[in-house]
Amino acid sequence: MIRFFALLPRRPDIDRQRFHDHWRHPHGTMGRQIPGMLTYVQGHQFDTDRLGPGQDKYDGVAMPSFDSPKDAAALVNEPLFVDNIRPDEPLFQDLPNVIFFITEEDVIVSRPPMGAVSDVDRQWDVLERPTSIHLLQFVHLDGNPGWVGADDAELGLRIGALRHAVNRPSAEVHGDGAPFLGARQLWWPTLTAFQDGVDADRAAFDGLLAQAGQAVTMLAVSERFVR
Repeated sequence: MIRFFALLPRRPDIDRQRFHDHWRHPHGTMGRQIPGMLTYVQGHQFDTDRLGPGQDKYDGVAMPSFDSPKDAAALVNEPLFVDNIRPDEPLFQDLPNVIFFITEEDVIVSRPPMGAVSDVDRQWDVLERPTSIHLLQFVHLDGNPGWVGADDAELGLRIGALRHAVNRPSAEVHGDGAPFLGARQLWWPTLTAFQDGVDADRAAFDGLLAQAGQAVTMLAVSERFVR
């Protein structure tokens, strides 16, 4: 699956609440009508004391997914995007600092194995829930080239993440010009579940995030507009 990330800083003269509300509606309402997307998720950043400075560099991340890199790259030329979405973007986004990152997504844990979590946790499916707690990490070009480790899945399970994916740049779209080395995503059903998971094994959390080296890491409430 192809995951399109758009890292969005808000316009400097717009407060955080207005940014998030405008993005949800009317922007998100218009965006969900664009054909060709398999899914469309908005990740609304919020601060947490489990992360350090720089977590608020971007106010949100738009995350549509597509069947192919060609479909993802074509998004910006889709007539509904050109006519409705593009004119709306300057109303709340700091456009010169928006970053687009088209990736190939590898889900390394889609559901925890039997015995790793409770039976009810295994029933939770991010694709069936309108909201989730979503940790996103984007590895800078001067980060660790070996940012994906052999023990990633285990570390994610130790901190209670119920889904875990890594994303690598689409060579077809970016060639040698990708803005990041890659991205990591982890999901929890609630904020309490995230906090309890991290607090239960802080060493696993810190170790997993440290593998990236230089990176921007944020926590978001992800809201699903298209399944």
